[in-house]
Amino acid sequence: MIARMPRLALLAAALLLAMPVLPRAETTVAICRMGGCDCALSPLSQDEIALIIGLPEDLAGATLVYEPDLGALSWVDAPRADIQASFGGSGDCPVDPVPSPPTLTPRDGTWRWQTLAETTAGCPAALGGMLAASRVAFTAVSIAWDGAFHPDRLAALLPQPDIPGLPPYLWREVGSGRWLSDNVQSAECSDGACAEIALQLSMTLVSPDRIKGLLSLRSAVDAPQAAIRAGFGLAECRVRVRYDIIRTGP
Repeated sequence: MIARMPRLALLAAALLLAMPVLPRAETTVAICRMGGCDCALSPLSQDEIALIIGLPEDLAGATLVYEPDLGALSWVDAPRADIQASFGGSGDCPVDPVPSPPTLTPRDGTWRWQTLAETTAGCPAALGGMLAASRVAFTAVSIAWDGAFHPDRLAALLPQPDIPGLPPYLWREVGSGRWLSDNVQSAECSDGACAEIALQLSMTLVSPDRIKGLLSLRSAVDAPQAAIRAGFGLAECRVRVRYDIIRTGP
């Protein structure tokens, strides 16, 4: 068991230091050899660290020290400057800043919408067949992005509901290269019956030549004979469509 401890420490250190993700915990890891230490934030959460080696009582004041020459991993409750000095270094062992992920830019050229999969719930049976039959690539459109990704440049490729009164897509950025439009909705009542429709479209640029997205559509009818309408799939219908928009050429 004792002989396995260095290998366990090496495995833990690899998990703590080499994962290609952004840090999620304010836990500092110091990699120390004779001559000093290099410090960085751990990419693992506190819960994940606890599963590997446990946590100290005072996490806020502790630094996780890894000694690769010994294969040792331990918590040290001391200022980073003291840890640095104990290995013959000087200074405070500053934490290396985490680099921001590179910003993707779509390439100018010909782009095409392609439906990948659809699911329906509570909808008329015929709708599923209509969606399956429509799984074809849309007409290709030439797009000049002007150096930045924005869904407005894809207007000619996006589905346009043939329903009077629905507003155009309004987009907001919800992350790096991620956009959402959830404003397309309408509700009308007449003769004791109300109809509601809501369309949500999201998309993410995943490479210079590919955009992944999800379309969600909900329609509902509230009427005195709602139970009968539900039996025919007319009370509340939900549709989800996964799609790609891909660059097919210059």
